[in-house]
Amino acid sequence: MLRISLFLIFFAFLFADVKIYAPYSKEVNNSVILKKPYMIYKDFYIQSDRAVVKNNKTAIFEGNVVIFYNDEVIKAKKVEVLSKENIVINDSYLYDRKLDVWFKNKIANIEDKNIVYFKDGIFSSCCVKNPDWFIHTTSGNFNKKTKYIKLYNLTLYIHKTPVFYLPFYFGSLDKTRRSGLLRPYLGYSSNEGLLYSQPIYFVTSVRNDLEITPTIRNLRGRGIYSTFRFVDSPYSYGEIKVGIFKDKSYFYKKNNLAHQSHYGYEFYYLRNKVTKNDKLYMDLKYANDVDFYYLNPFNYTFDTSYLTDTLITSKLNYIKEFKGSILGIYNRYYIDTTKLSNKDTMQTIPQINYHIYEKKYWKFLTSFDYNFYYNFNMDNFRYYTNTFSFPLSFDFHMFDNYLNFKASEIFNGEYSKQRHSNLPASFYLNGYSEFKLYTSLTKYGTFLHIINPALIFTHRNFSRKDIKTPSIITYSEINDNISFNLFQIFEYKDLYLDHTFNQIYNSNIKKFTKMENLINMKFKGITLSDNNKYDWQSDSVEYNAFNLGFLLLKNNFEISHIYQKFPRTKTIDFKISRNINPYKTLYFKYNYDILNRYAKYWIVGVKLNKKCWQYDISFKKNIFPVLENSGISYKTDNIIYFYINFYPIGGVKQTFLYKGS
Repeated sequence: MLRISLFLIFFAFLFADVKIYAPYSKEVNNSVILKKPYMIYKDFYIQSDRAVVKNNKTAIFEGNVVIFYNDEVIKAKKVEVLSKENIVINDSYLYDRKLDVWFKNKIANIEDKNIVYFKDGIFSSCCVKNPDWFIHTTSGNFNKKTKYIKLYNLTLYIHKTPVFYLPFYFGSLDKTRRSGLLRPYLGYSSNEGLLYSQPIYFVTSVRNDLEITPTIRNLRGRGIYSTFRFVDSPYSYGEIKVGIFKDKSYFYKKNNLAHQSHYGYEFYYLRNKVTKNDKLYMDLKYANDVDFYYLNPFNYTFDTSYLTDTLITSKLNYIKEFKGSILGIYNRYYIDTTKLSNKDTMQTIPQINYHIYEKKYWKFLTSFDYNFYYNFNMDNFRYYTNTFSFPLSFDFHMFDNYLNFKASEIFNGEYSKQRHSNLPASFYLNGYSEFKLYTSLTKYGTFLHIINPALIFTHRNFSRKDIKTPSIITYSEINDNISFNLFQIFEYKDLYLDHTFNQIYNSNIKKFTKMENLINMKFKGITLSDNNKYDWQSDSVEYNAFNLGFLLLKNNFEISHIYQKFPRTKTIDFKISRNINPYKTLYFKYNYDILNRYAKYWIVGVKLNKKCWQYDISFKKNIFPVLENSGISYKTDNIIYFYINFYPIGGVKQTFLYKGS
């Protein structure tokens, strides 16, 4: 204790607010030798096997040095405390638990409690021993408080092979909102050239931010898109998006486009509490053509799959809940981008829905649903529609719940009237009964079997209708029918099977309607499923989807066959994959059109999925038919897909499309 006290007095004289504890100390030639020392200074805690304090100026810690610093642990071979603001760490190792990233450095210097300067360092998020990837830097610094990192002369290594060099990198390793440049987007198309988009991010306040993204496609044109995000209450969130893209004159003329400038906007707003027990949802959109969405700067893969939906839909909804009921007001406005004018496009403003939840009165259950629609277009074609549904049910259990019975009386109807027209209103009113016998049985022990059969009888009591204008009313005939539904699950050791069966018998025409049969099975490494829809009246299968998967010689095989009567479809799909290790997979996919007798596409690729990095690299040959003057011919797209991501620094996703061979 005397030696410890003398040492504490001695070192406190050197650095007034530094304390060192040690169970043993010895003074030799103006140096103090310590065993198992422990130093405390502000946020620094250093312990080691031994330490030496030289000439009352420096302290050197060696042997299993551990530094506790800002809730992190740094291991080092040697630490030199030159002053309170200058600590040199040799051969250090730091693991950041929040980021799940480790750092190794030959020399690290802490001149400020939040900033670490280092030389000859590497870092990665993979395992420390033989990491799959790591980045080497000659020098840099890391701010523990702001999470900013600066690196000089970076080299990315994948399995010890250098693959990329960057002279300087500056960025943040966390997701704190800060103004600055976001990750750019790059792409290439043989038709539109190089795509480059650079998002610029502005933190305008705690509750909102702004993102502006200039974008260029060097063979097509240039544009700018922006997004303003805001939060105006604890229950709401909104976005305002605007943008414009202008094509070059030669591209506009060459492709015979309807518009040279593509512009639009979108206003999105969701508020889960306006007053009390209500919600407001807005998604208002406008675009002069659908290319406005395709040219969005984030579409760096030149994806055109969404172009099949050429209808732009704006929505404005309000929902108010009451005790036992709910009121909804819904508005829909449509823009058909295939039309030069939308004067004849029908709009629905508003739709009003009032629904009374199901209530129980003794053993009776009842509910109510009402809808009002107002439909119009700019050609002054207007009509309104009223619909309602009122079911009344009686439910009771028999034979100790082994059999259940439910009887229902259901009334529904619709009334539609065209405005500014001498045509009379159209209406229908239906009343029908449903009687349902059902049960749920479970057997367990050496095996598990759950079965839920149901038998439903539907009888039309009355039907009144007077339909003068079929185009403004939706009427479906209620027929007497018997419906049988079955769902069951069977499990025994490695065998699992579930089965769904639905069949309706139409009593009026005395014929069975479509039958649906769905089976899923798993047994060890084998999976099998079949979904079949059969039409008794035409005595033919309308739809069938079959899938078989199995493991053979360490390869996973999957064979699928899809048949559809209308639209006529008949294809077979073949997939094979092989797990080289628990993380890496080689795969091949092949799709063949049986009806037209040609291969629609084939894909070969490799993908890896680890916590520290992922990649997927593939080549796809896509073949599609084209109608020409001479008849049907086939065109080919060659597509190279490349995706790689290094956690947490980010990655690249890119698609290269080449026409022809």
